[in-house]
Amino acid sequence: MRVSKAMLLKVVVFTIVCLLLTVALGLKLANSRLFADTYDMKAEFEDATGVLKGDAVKIAGVDVGRVTGTEIEDGKAVLSFNVDEEIQLPTDSQLAIRWRNVLGQRFVYIYPGDDEARWDEGDTIPMSQTNDVADIGEFLNRVGPILKAIDPEQANAFLDAVNTALAGNEENIRTLLDAGASLASDLSERDGHIARTITNADTIMEAFASQDDQIASIIDDLDNVSGVLARRTDDVNQLVTNFADVQDQLDELLATSASNIDASIGSLESVSSTLSSNEKNLGRTLRSTPAGISNYFQTSAWGEWFNVRIVELVLQDGESNDLVRQREIEDVQRCENCGGRGQGGTEQISNDDGSGSSSADGGTASNPAENVGSLLRFSLTGDER
Repeated sequence: MRVSKAMLLKVVVFTIVCLLLTVALGLKLANSRLFADTYDMKAEFEDATGVLKGDAVKIAGVDVGRVTGTEIEDGKAVLSFNVDEEIQLPTDSQLAIRWRNVLGQRFVYIYPGDDEARWDEGDTIPMSQTNDVADIGEFLNRVGPILKAIDPEQANAFLDAVNTALAGNEENIRTLLDAGASLASDLSERDGHIARTITNADTIMEAFASQDDQIASIIDDLDNVSGVLARRTDDVNQLVTNFADVQDQLDELLATSASNIDASIGSLESVSSTLSSNEKNLGRTLRSTPAGISNYFQTSAWGEWFNVRIVELVLQDGESNDLVRQREIEDVQRCENCGGRGQGGTEQISNDDGSGSSSADGGTASNPAENVGSLLRFSLTGDER
């Protein structure tokens, strides 16, 4: 039977296509990356269970290489893998073995670092920068006793209660989760402050611990004080009662004397206003007072007693102009007990400062202190007239 050329050409083309598809499928199943420009590296792991030749090497979920082999060196698992040449790994990068699916397949995940230095071809990443895969079997073995101790009926009842509580509150739960995420983010931003707060709290606790004897003494003293107060309860109650009575009496006194108090305050305001408006005159009076009473000081310093007699009364305005001047009558009669002086007239003595004094013209004082005459002078305040 003869085959036509057209039929033979179709069979050849179909065979070639099938072979190409078979090779592509084989490469896919084998996780092989033909014609990729890569460089080789190694990484040390404490446990590389489940990692096989051909498993993927990923960065941010993208395939960048393949595992080329596994071996044991000095009790450590050493993985050989390749990475695309355009991927330059910083020397502080981290490697981890992660689960690929529930069937137990693995892949190697690379967490790039920030270091400016880069790994070179053939370098080995140390165990301090690698993380092993979690062993679910070991986890289940450890959780097994706990799971056996759980009563299924109670667990189902608990789950039913949780389901009932959460039913209809999906929006509130989402809000709660969002708030929790926001809180966690805020706390992460303030981790430095939190760490300092914890450090300060440790310092404070250490200070308290170093002063435990003094704190114990203070507590004992407080206990003694509380005991004394407990024994003096009646006295304290009586004191509080008396204080309440005093407060009531003060309240009653203030209520009954409110008008008088208001009047006194009003008078004080009037006096203060008058003193304020006559501040200059008051100052001048106070400054001249020592000169006016200096004679009395001198006389009282040398004698046992003395008589004071006004011999002249002068009223002046603010400019020292005399408004009223009244002198003593010349033939005034003196009492017999005025210091032992006899009767007689008076002599007016005018000083440079305008003050006047008088003295008797006869008799002798029986006391060493002589009679002193004094001038009483008044200054008018207010508008100048």
